[in-house]
Amino acid sequence: MIKLTATSRALLSAWIELTQASVTCYLQTAAGMRTPAQLRVEHQPGRVQLTLRAAGTVNSIRLPTGQAKHTLATSAQRWIEDCANGRLESAA
Repeated sequence: MIKLTATSRALLSAWIELTQASVTCYLQTAAGMRTPAQLRVEHQPGRVQLTLRAAGTVNSIRLPTGQAKHTLATSAQRWIEDCANGRLESAA
């Protein structure tokens, strides 16, 4: 299973709060292999759009900003990890 690294998880909430940003986050396999991914954050009225470029794929999602900061970060983390693991139905 591929997951965000501990550092990327810790920074995700702060990244989502940025009005517009493009950051490099890192995904890690169970064996410890790390892969960089590009996360773009764009705020729109009432929502935040996230675009993830990783392993030759591009995925995006819009999440409502009316939820608690922790809930938004958890939703974003789950979406990123679903994309990284090829579970696009779950990620949508």
